[in-house]
Amino acid sequence: MRSTLLLWLLLFTGASALRAQAGDVSFTAELSKDRMLENSTVEYKLTLQNAQGQDLQPPSFDDFIVLRGPMRSMGTSIINGVGTSYLSFSWQLQPRRRGRLTLGPASIRTQNRTYRTNSRTVEVLKVDASLAAAQPTDFLRAELSTDRAFVGQQIILDLNLYSSTNVISRNLVREPDFDGFFAQPRRQYDGRPVGVIENGREYQRRTLGSVALFPTKSGRIVIPPYRMILGVLRRRSNSSFSRRYTEQVAVNSDTLFVDVAELPHPQPPNFSGGVGTYRVQVQADRDRMTTDDALTLQMTITGEGDIERIKATPPVDERDWQVYDPTVLREEFLDSPTGMLGRKIIEYKVVPRRPGNYRLQPALVYFDVDSADYLVHAPETFNLTVAAGSGNVTYSIDTSTVGAEELSLRAVTDLPAGRRYGTGPTLPTRLLLLLLPVLLAAGAVGADRYREHRANRDPAELARERAARAATARLKAARAHQTAGEARPFYDAVEHAVLGYLRDRFRLPVAELSRRNVATALTAAGAEPALTERYDALLQRCEMALYAGQDQADDLAAVYDEARNLISETERTTRVE
Repeated sequence: MRSTLLLWLLLFTGASALRAQAGDVSFTAELSKDRMLENSTVEYKLTLQNAQGQDLQPPSFDDFIVLRGPMRSMGTSIINGVGTSYLSFSWQLQPRRRGRLTLGPASIRTQNRTYRTNSRTVEVLKVDASLAAAQPTDFLRAELSTDRAFVGQQIILDLNLYSSTNVISRNLVREPDFDGFFAQPRRQYDGRPVGVIENGREYQRRTLGSVALFPTKSGRIVIPPYRMILGVLRRRSNSSFSRRYTEQVAVNSDTLFVDVAELPHPQPPNFSGGVGTYRVQVQADRDRMTTDDALTLQMTITGEGDIERIKATPPVDERDWQVYDPTVLREEFLDSPTGMLGRKIIEYKVVPRRPGNYRLQPALVYFDVDSADYLVHAPETFNLTVAAGSGNVTYSIDTSTVGAEELSLRAVTDLPAGRRYGTGPTLPTRLLLLLLPVLLAAGAVGADRYREHRANRDPAELARERAARAATARLKAARAHQTAGEARPFYDAVEHAVLGYLRDRFRLPVAELSRRNVATALTAAGAEPALTERYDALLQRCEMALYAGQDQADDLAAVYDEARNLISETERTTRVE
């Protein structure tokens, strides 16, 4: 052992490639796991950064069997023009006994100083052979950050593979559709393998994927399992030879359930719709102005929540200010190691109604999931002096709207021959006036009978008529967005119209408005499978446009026609008992 260490130290001190380009010198120790079984192994690693060294003194390995080591590696990296070099030594160890085993400090000399590491401890557990034999060698688990949430709250779902064999390939064959959630895939998650012990068996846990989920409705939401095919390296032996082969192993995660609650009522005034943890920064373009000027306020909202739920609320008191329609300058999701961050930048133009000294404190009202309460974040206060203007405005804001048709006078035309002004009513007119009371009485009797007939009608028929009328009104909003080329509001209006129609038509609770429950209700009402599939395809198209960024404006007409046709065919072909 001493001769091997001496050889490595000679190589270590003579390696000129390890000169530090920049950065601080550090000497650290780490263990590959903090809990292990007594028949397992652990890696102990020493790393020196940005320096050359000599006289390496590793800790005592009396409580371990040294299976391999020391194994030496070295390298350099340059990040943003700053170079870092490292030299590491590692040992593969097996514990001699159970309990908490400690590796003491290691030391090394460099730049006329001695650097020491901290001690490292690993807990060694007894092997329960019968319990371990009953556990699978590999399994898939979808793990949620929480299974109870509010509507709009961020939930992190990690797909983790636990393996105790040599897995050389993975093929995901089925992924949940996340019905009832707005799903945002994550990229910044830790995919490094970690040693864990589950039910007496040691596994390497690796995160294969991560998704941020935002519930869009209340109630119990079901997340179906993931399904995956693993390629596991096996070895087959007989008396004459041994060969390796790959076995295809099917694994799937469990079905998950999330209980989602509605936000508490009553909601405070100017509630922004944000659910999570948010912060806001506000900038004003001036602190002195006149009534001829417009003040520009820019609010930057960031937080761990669905940023699309944030609505633009008035930043000032509308009794003192004319607030024009805001402009969303930026809306984006930002990935982070802890979850998805949202950022929205909103610009407001406000004009004072009268001169004076104003104290502005724009605020964001949001629902904080940690305290389960509505909070107000008002970071800055602006003191503004407004002087009287001259009446000549200095700003230009597009406030064009469709106004009412102006009244106009039409030219007088010549009277037809035989007509004169000033004559009394003709004979037919006098007869009509005499019969008018009789006609009014008959009309009143007919109206009463009509109202009585409608009151005695089948409630299901009345619900059907109300559902059709409401759907027609909702589709008018979608048509307006289609004409304006506004893709996202269009898809939102179509989804609202279709789901609202199905809710009214089949008397579905709001918590049950999922694609699966819609298909069940249509089938029970006698709808053909093709009609059910078309509804599912339309709702999926709306979800992709609203929550996956696929809101192209090139198929709005086809989507609108499909929604209208589906409602018409449902009226003709289904029944409600």
